[in-house]
Amino acid sequence: MRGVKMTADGIRLVGPTRDPAEGDMRVRVASSGICGSDLHMASFGPSWAILGHEFSGHLDDGTPVAVLPVVHCGTCDRCLAGSEQQCRDSLGSMYGVSLDGGLADEVWVHPSCATPLPHGLAPEHAHLVEPLAVALHGVHRAGVVAGMRIMVLGAGPIGLCTVSVARHLGADVDLEGHRPSRTAVGERLGASLDVGFDYDVVLDAAGTQSSLDRATEVVRPGGTVGILGTYWAPVSLGMSFQMKELTLIPSFTYGHDHGVGEFEEATRILGAEPDLPDALVTHRFGLDQAAEAFRVAGDRDEDAIKVVVLP
Repeated sequence: MRGVKMTADGIRLVGPTRDPAEGDMRVRVASSGICGSDLHMASFGPSWAILGHEFSGHLDDGTPVAVLPVVHCGTCDRCLAGSEQQCRDSLGSMYGVSLDGGLADEVWVHPSCATPLPHGLAPEHAHLVEPLAVALHGVHRAGVVAGMRIMVLGAGPIGLCTVSVARHLGADVDLEGHRPSRTAVGERLGASLDVGFDYDVVLDAAGTQSSLDRATEVVRPGGTVGILGTYWAPVSLGMSFQMKELTLIPSFTYGHDHGVGEFEEATRILGAEPDLPDALVTHRFGLDQAAEAFRVAGDRDEDAIKVVVLP
């Protein structure tokens, strides 16, 4: 087994860092996406585990799967309440963070995490299930339903997945981003670039102070601001947030909505959106090119949207 870690010498291929747990299933990785959080974690120094939480592949019996990258404990109060995305033990059981992840040629996962793919969805595209599930959970949390007028801020991978999910659910979606090459992809996915004001819901997929300020500006009084991007530094709320009596709703990973698993639902959405992989994936690299893949993913001049590693 080979896998990607951040070491004292930079991104390198290494062997597994620990043995599989009893009952784990082997996934032979078909594709693994590099997420912005992978870049942030790599910037913190040597990683504890093999990186990668957006991945898919095949079980030993040939079943194609996408991997839900968190082993929920199932016993804490939040899991028992049906909100496993709030599991109290989640940070200690995340593939690519505390457990060996999918930027590898194979990985061992808990059986509950191996999610079968619908017929026709190729495993080499199913690394997108994870960011789609993030978007789906954020859209659900913000209360988006068919016919709503919403705005997505940020045209990175999560923002573009949010456009796709919200359109799939029947919302009218406007998109605002800073890079024309990315907003053009959002337009291809069904968003309008003719942005305005007084949106029912604004979804912040950028995760910056300026994007939160912009969301507060363009949402209608009494509206909702949903947080899908990650704030890696503290942010503040201005007076207009209070004066408009806005609702701020953060989201984290994915759980269930009306009894339906959001990760599983994301596999079906991806299967129903066959143009999405070609729209989002801009760069592909082999596993032995992982250092270059991380460089491209972190270089704004490369204008990458989704960088994928294929073992």
